[in-house]
Amino acid sequence: MAELSYFWHGPVWRQLEAYLAQDRLPHALMLHGPRGIGKRHLAYALAERVLCEHGRACGRCPSCNLLTAGNHPDLLTLVPEPGKPLTVDRIRELIDALTLTPQYQRGRIVIIEAADRMNPAAANSFLKTLEEPAPDTVILLLCEQPSLLPATILSRCQRLQLTLPPLSEAEQWLVARNTPSGQARLALALNGGAPLAAAAWLDSDAPQRRWRFLKTLEKLLAGQGDPVVLAGEWQDEPLEQLVDWLLTVAADLVRLRYDDDGSLINTDCQGWLQDWARRLDLRQVFHFWQRLLNLRQALQTQLNRTLLLESLFLQIDRLRHEQTQIETGNPVLDHQG
Repeated sequence: MAELSYFWHGPVWRQLEAYLAQDRLPHALMLHGPRGIGKRHLAYALAERVLCEHGRACGRCPSCNLLTAGNHPDLLTLVPEPGKPLTVDRIRELIDALTLTPQYQRGRIVIIEAADRMNPAAANSFLKTLEEPAPDTVILLLCEQPSLLPATILSRCQRLQLTLPPLSEAEQWLVARNTPSGQARLALALNGGAPLAAAAWLDSDAPQRRWRFLKTLEKLLAGQGDPVVLAGEWQDEPLEQLVDWLLTVAADLVRLRYDDDGSLINTDCQGWLQDWARRLDLRQVFHFWQRLLNLRQALQTQLNRTLLLESLFLQIDRLRHEQTQIETGNPVLDHQG
């Protein structure tokens, strides 16, 4: 059974406990906050508390046993496919399921992940469910960017925001998991300060993939390969991830041009970044960073990702041709910590 095991959930969890103590749990709750902060974990902790026959997530009653097995009939979940919007067909399937009576006396919990990826038709279809909720049903909408949802949806939800813990406390939490301090700081910097995202990153092969990508970026900036061919080597990597890595590099290059090396993200390749920051045209790097931000937003829609990746690599290649200082040799990328 899930437990409230993340200290940064405390304020929101206390608010949820207050609702439960007063028997005033809203019929529609929106848990919003950045990726990797544990919105899903908190939602399931609440579901266990509500659906438990003893009202405390005892872990022993038949309802808790069903939750542990992952087949409780009164817990409905909706998760969009990776990289795709939440469509009206999926919402209609959920609405049909809500016409059935809950099988247990504790009511029903609905968890909709990435609710901010509802397309307009899905949001319009779901609105009536929020306006006229099914009896004994609590709907939990999880999202990163509530502003992407229509105001009509937002106005019918009680919003609870999960905030990031201070970086020093998040680092201590990672260090307590036997992560060296330097790696913890880098992981947090690369994952927006979100502890769970940083922990998952460290536990995966993402650090190795990122370094291989930086080596590809090194080739592009040095003119050592065809951008389209190099782009083809990264077709299997989620474009969101590649854009995020490029955003951190572009942001660091801008910071270094302003002599701000105290807030670097990619601290393990600072020397290499400093060399390129001195060579590249600051205005062009800044424009590239802005294009990356716009692209990151556009990835919520259906786009030709192959062409986008090739276009990105061609833009990086053009940065090389717009250097403000042409020097012999090229900066070499080496680990620095």
